[in-house]
Amino acid sequence: MSRRTGRPPAPVTGLAVGHANPDFDAYAAMVAATKLYEGTRAVYLGSQNANVREFHNLHEEFVPFVDLRSIEFDLVERVIMVDTRDPGRIGEIGAVVTRPGVEVIVYDHHPRQADDIEPAEDRSMMVGATTSILTHEIHDRGIALTPLEATVLLLGIHEDTGSLTYPGTTAYDVQAAAYLMEAGAEIEVLNQFLSRSLDAQQRGVLDQLLDTLSVWEVNGQEIAVCTARVGEYVDSAAVLTHYICEDLGYRVAIALIEMPERLQVVGRSRLASVDIAAVFKHIGGGGHPQAASAAVRDGSLDELLVRLRDALFLEVQPPLTALEIASAPVRSISPGQSMAEAGAIMARWGHGGLPVIEDGRLVGMVTRKDVDKAARHGLGHAPATGFMAREPRTVGPEADIAELERLLVRTGIGRLPVVEGERVVGIVTRKDLLRAQHGETYLDYKQNRRHQEATRTVLASIDRLPADARDAVSTLGRHAAAAGVRAHAVGGFVRDMLLGRENLDIDIVVEGDGLEFAREAGERLGKRVKVHRRFGTAVLVWSKTLHVDITSARTEYYQRPGALPTVERSSLRQDLFRRDFSINAMAVDIDPGRFGRIADPFGGLHDLEHGVIRSLHSLSFVEDPTRVLRALRFEQKFGFRIDPSTDALMRQAVDMGMLEEVSGARLREELLDIIDEEGVAAILGRCQDVGVLGSLGPEGAPSERVIADVAACAAAYDEVAATWVLPPRRRTLLVTALVASAGKTAADRWCRRMRFGREYTVPAVLTAERAGALSTRLRDGRKMRPSRLYYSLDGLPAETLAYLWATAAPRVRERVATYVHQLSAVRPAVSGEDLIALGVEPGPAFAGILAQARADRLDEKAVGRAAELANLERLAKRGAR
Repeated sequence: MSRRTGRPPAPVTGLAVGHANPDFDAYAAMVAATKLYEGTRAVYLGSQNANVREFHNLHEEFVPFVDLRSIEFDLVERVIMVDTRDPGRIGEIGAVVTRPGVEVIVYDHHPRQADDIEPAEDRSMMVGATTSILTHEIHDRGIALTPLEATVLLLGIHEDTGSLTYPGTTAYDVQAAAYLMEAGAEIEVLNQFLSRSLDAQQRGVLDQLLDTLSVWEVNGQEIAVCTARVGEYVDSAAVLTHYICEDLGYRVAIALIEMPERLQVVGRSRLASVDIAAVFKHIGGGGHPQAASAAVRDGSLDELLVRLRDALFLEVQPPLTALEIASAPVRSISPGQSMAEAGAIMARWGHGGLPVIEDGRLVGMVTRKDVDKAARHGLGHAPATGFMAREPRTVGPEADIAELERLLVRTGIGRLPVVEGERVVGIVTRKDLLRAQHGETYLDYKQNRRHQEATRTVLASIDRLPADARDAVSTLGRHAAAAGVRAHAVGGFVRDMLLGRENLDIDIVVEGDGLEFAREAGERLGKRVKVHRRFGTAVLVWSKTLHVDITSARTEYYQRPGALPTVERSSLRQDLFRRDFSINAMAVDIDPGRFGRIADPFGGLHDLEHGVIRSLHSLSFVEDPTRVLRALRFEQKFGFRIDPSTDALMRQAVDMGMLEEVSGARLREELLDIIDEEGVAAILGRCQDVGVLGSLGPEGAPSERVIADVAACAAAYDEVAATWVLPPRRRTLLVTALVASAGKTAADRWCRRMRFGREYTVPAVLTAERAGALSTRLRDGRKMRPSRLYYSLDGLPAETLAYLWATAAPRVRERVATYVHQLSAVRPAVSGEDLIALGVEPGPAFAGILAQARADRLDEKAVGRAAELANLERLAKRGAR
């Protein structure tokens, strides 16, 4: 009965439910759902979490929960599932959410699992706490909260984010927490119910865990693994793993606790390269990249340890190495150079120290302090050898980021030369280390502001994309968040969004299994997926006009210069490092909670802002010589300049003949990309300047003539395409222009080497064979009968005609235009059937008679059906003699 009216309560038709054994996040999210959905009541399924249980017992009368036994399940029309998507985790209500006709709305921040429900609406996001998602909706809709309600919601956020300290915490969570503080949340209540003190049972288990703790080295990462066996259920096992991570200092910790009827496994990770949820997926668990758990009911503890080790080796990414984060190329001085020179170099490049190199070998280091000391004593002219630190501390290329941090922290030195053999290949500074650990904007407010402005630009550009492209990017972002993986748009798509250019070549990189992500997305969205397993890539066919490339974050190495790369799974940073230039080595997060955020580990935003094409490392053009062509294309396309260091590396690769090692098929694709640009002639001109035009074109074609022909055809194309009844194809026309001056044999050999199909080869080779003679004939100043002009050009490809029209003398252009616009449209009034009716049998003379009849029509000797028929009869009789 209702306490206020004495009448029976109204039947409950809307429920909010979290997973069984709720933590504070699930509990708070249920309370928030009742605020958002009028008439909805929350269902408390009981909790083995002592803090949640005690809070509920104290506040039960004031929070909107209903007794499960009072619900008539047949009357339920809508269920709000929070902090889970799994019907198997919500007790008896699992049967309700799978019943036809029941509307299910999900709020969750965990990765999607195989058994999850397909809701009517999925408002999940990959943020620190589910409660944050509902809190933002409450704020956006202007719904008032009591201080108690605000406190409950803040408890949920603080518990699942470790009071905003866990790596999975986002700005979105912080904003939600700030709003709840403004709404009157009581911090003292948080202090009371978020206590992490251990009871006697938990302390006993922790002692076991510490006694068995061992450190596994997995792909270069240290993983703390410990086990315990207990005779009864242990409350809040996650607290114990948290203790091992937070209080003992391990970056990754996994606890396996054998309890009656199950093995409880809990993991924590503070490393981006160790996605603990991906690891636990292999043993039937799930969670976040930073926190996950599994309840395993089959197999022994020893068997589970084997499965866990296998899963770790599959999913753990190697740590970043010194070579990957080092600054390069290295600027240095010789021992004989003066300290004043050293100071000038440091000032020019913003360095705090320089290695001293003698005969290619590191012999010392000088720092800004050394330079200042020399200046104070009037010794700026003195050689560096008198001030340098001898036998400086160095590291090898494979030193990992943890070792680098230990050295910089313990020694107090500011930079570590990276030495391979005797050669200095880079320098790791404090700045390099901190940026690798915390992101590019960590130390630079200008860079941070640049990132914020870039995010706004990207969001505005994405809003201007066609609807299907916008939908593809946002939908795949939501799918990634639900699957618990990070997904980013990368490469040229990001560059062009920042430049305000439309680009529908959408590339998505997944930090995880990209092929599996593409397959699941295709199944879930009803899209076709094409997989290329050799390169670990997939194409999601979004629509007839839009295909999305999806791949795992990967690194590449080349077996030999110019070869196709061998690929391996890696981190996002390593994936971006394999790219050609800094302006193409940026990524945009497409997760709904971080949508539009820029990852720019190599200074692409700066180079984009200043119009610079810069390669990422010194072997870039050796590993992939086609990058030379791309650099020249981007330079002209965007009006940028190639930075001096990149230009020197590029020319060095050309001088070494690196492009000669590249297959014709790969050169063809780069050439077609150049041809597609409006400034194709300017790009080819730069190719000539750098010395690579000969590698692109056929042997024997004069460079100046090639550039002039391509420029003329490119300039003429728009007019030709708009006015000719059967216009040429632009790509084919420009390929034809490229080889027209080479001669038939060279053109044919070139087309074969470049693996061009008949679409290109036939017009290109025919033009190379006949264009010169045709041009001479058409340039003749004498009067030419229409029929002679017609039969000179009849049957030629449109590309050959367009080439003649665009490149030859005015008289040639005039005659080609006459053919295209007038003579080719002339249709005789007589045909072969008329000739047969006149008694002429098909044979050698048959075609000749018809050809002459067409010629007489073109020359206007016989016009009209009667005249042409009489002329045909005359020709037939003459042919019969």
